[in-house]
Amino acid sequence: MVAAVTNQQPAVQDPGPAGAARALRAALPDATNLSNAEQHLLREWLNRLATGG
Repeated sequence: MVAAVTNQQPAVQDPGPAGAARALRAALPDATNLSNAEQHLLREWLNRLATGG
């Protein structure tokens, strides 16, 4: 749908929570409004979701 409307590829390549987690994990280094502890915890959660665990 995104590609059809905007002529751009969607950020999430794989459907479901694992694909969304991988896309968010890739953007995490740009999240400067999170503390180091918050980034670490979020990265841990996203890693679990990205691997289906």
